[in-house]
Amino acid sequence: MYRDYNEINEYPFHATFYRIGVDESKPLDEQVQKEIVVFETKCDITESSHTRNNNFISASFVIYFPFNKEKEQILVKRGDLVRANQYGLLVDGKVVGVFPSQLGGCTIYIQDTDI
Repeated sequence: MYRDYNEINEYPFHATFYRIGVDESKPLDEQVQKEIVVFETKCDITESSHTRNNNFISASFVIYFPFNKEKEQILVKRGDLVRANQYGLLVDGKVVGVFPSQLGGCTIYIQDTDI
């Protein structure tokens, strides 16, 4: 079998990190909960683990994305939510760990919220 590794993209997916919040600068009668986009990036997504309990499967994923420590700050925090599409598989989850690297990347662990 021959594989052409030139066909591989380093960051083939797109992820949106967001929070649910209320814009408190608006009058009280106009304050509603909405998604506040924190960060959007190209990324790579891999499954790190999964567990099966009765007929439910719970999964954890790892998201990798480029990060320039000289020009950028990490805006994503634990507890934020993420939405991404991995070849048609919708990945929705909650951020449980954020780990920037001095080598120019960031690793984020998420727990899948879809059951």
